[in-house]
Amino acid sequence: MATTATTRQLPRIVRDMTRTELPPELDPLLDQYAAVTEDRDELLWQWLYYVFPSFRLSSVADEYAETARKAKFCFSLFMTVLDDLSERHRDKETFEQGRKIPFSSTRCETDAPDVDTAALSLLQASWDRTEAYLDHAPRREDFRELFEFDLRQSLNTMDYNRLVNDGPQLASPHGADMYDTHNMLLYIYVDIDLAFSPDFDRADLATLRDVTWDAQRLARIGNWVTTWERELDECDYTSRVVIEALGRGIVTEEEIRSPDVANDELARRIKAAGIEREHLLTWNETYRKLVSREYDVDSVDLHSFVDGMRHLLEVDVKARGLK
Repeated sequence: MATTATTRQLPRIVRDMTRTELPPELDPLLDQYAAVTEDRDELLWQWLYYVFPSFRLSSVADEYAETARKAKFCFSLFMTVLDDLSERHRDKETFEQGRKIPFSSTRCETDAPDVDTAALSLLQASWDRTEAYLDHAPRREDFRELFEFDLRQSLNTMDYNRLVNDGPQLASPHGADMYDTHNMLLYIYVDIDLAFSPDFDRADLATLRDVTWDAQRLARIGNWVTTWERELDECDYTSRVVIEALGRGIVTEEEIRSPDVANDELARRIKAAGIEREHLLTWNETYRKLVSREYDVDSVDLHSFVDGMRHLLEVDVKARGLK
């Protein structure tokens, strides 16, 4: 774990997270991940497995709850590897081949020039595990096309963010809202839950999708305000916090790219500008509107789903700097 804090020093919610035990059946996949890359440490995987139940749709049948959770986990690992290939490593060749894996209409070319074959093998293994769990979903075929549609949006986000990191002058707040929000994968997690929801009424789908858009924005804001400092150290400039700092002249592209300007100094200026506070105010206003609405749906509890975003923000804030 990439932190020197002792378990006793951590906030209670983070202590609970660090005590999360992943199912032993996931060990081979995690061992393969550790053999291929050190991009992420154990805490990220514990965080994921810990938070999934907090925003699981109430329509998921109890008998499928753990299978859906494991499907989300393996899918998340697949997307995390792809995201890191694109945004951290700028490995366009491997990313372009890896993004083909989930779709029957495209074939991943493992012998394509300049690809990382070990990373592609890891991607294939994580996707195969995702598929194995989804094969147990009673309504997988009902929502397969929607799942693939939403997956394409998130893959395009990674491509967009790679372009932003190659040239931060491309970045804009509107672009971050339109593209980067899909990097939270909430639509796809909802699609997975729907596949495991035998009694969900498709008449409720439009309302659920609308709420998911706002809920995904809440998740995105929470992630933006709690990870931008780490991402700045990784030369990742896709957080809207950093994008707005660039747009307002608080920092410049030359400064964020210069080895002679300390990231601590850039972070100090960005914090002093109050951009984080502005986003948290937006989070509060969006959340307030969601919880005050009456939803004319019967097959899923949307207030419970929205409340999961509050728990997610709490975890993100208290785990800041750890994942």
